[in-house]
Amino acid sequence: MKILIPTDFSQLSKIAIQYAIGLSKDFELELVLLHIINTYNPTMARIGSKKLGEVIKTSSEQDMNELLKEIKKENGDHVKITTNIIYGSSIEKEVEAFALKNNIDIICIGTKGATGLKKIIFGSNAAGIIASSSIPVITVPEYAQYKGIINIVYSSDLENLEEELKLIIPFAKLFNSWIKILHIINEHENFNVDLQNQEHRLRTLFSYEKIKTKEIKNDSVINGINEYVSGIDADMVAMFTRRTALFEKIFNKSITKSAAFQTKTPLLTFQKA
Repeated sequence: MKILIPTDFSQLSKIAIQYAIGLSKDFELELVLLHIINTYNPTMARIGSKKLGEVIKTSSEQDMNELLKEIKKENGDHVKITTNIIYGSSIEKEVEAFALKNNIDIICIGTKGATGLKKIIFGSNAAGIIASSSIPVITVPEYAQYKGIINIVYSSDLENLEEELKLIIPFAKLFNSWIKILHIINEHENFNVDLQNQEHRLRTLFSYEKIKTKEIKNDSVINGINEYVSGIDADMVAMFTRRTALFEKIFNKSITKSAAFQTKTPLLTFQKA
């Protein structure tokens, strides 16, 4: 498996690197570090100097070498790491193009908890990566520590369930993880789905036994997710970016600060075709 980690050599990007190194302890993978020199930078555009571009690239190469030394000093040589430095005017487009060209399986980025994640989802380079990537993205909060992936919580309205599980299950199988399908309904809403029969049907359909479904009554989606994630000590939350109603509701400015799971639980996002 190949994991792409876009890096600007900041502490934020190192969060993603350390998490990916944790993943490497469970199965063989290759870390691909990518630094993009932003040609849209106003200084470069104004000066338009080839020499300036060469200076910036030299500096970036030095930073990348220092980063590699730091990684090897802390973790040894057991992880296969390749590095790339490219030019580009659109970070998200360059990441997507590079990922597709180089057969990347997962993109991994870091974030500083709830406020940072809100900032990442809306109005930053990483926002574009998460929103537009055709490849799954793992967003790793500042305080997350890799300890295996035993429980993946997938909050769902139960629409398109089978289609979305087709994407989640291959990832879960890598770790032999439980997929906990969480359905949250209003306190006064009636729920008519037989969860036990649904579990059996899904397990049979996908030939995967580790599927559980859970219904929670809560007027707040965020509170419902927090309650469940905390209760089972979830290792990851999964969602689909194209289902904007749930996605935007979770990261809405007015409630982001109450989403405790964002501060310590990695988020796995898929873009539904």
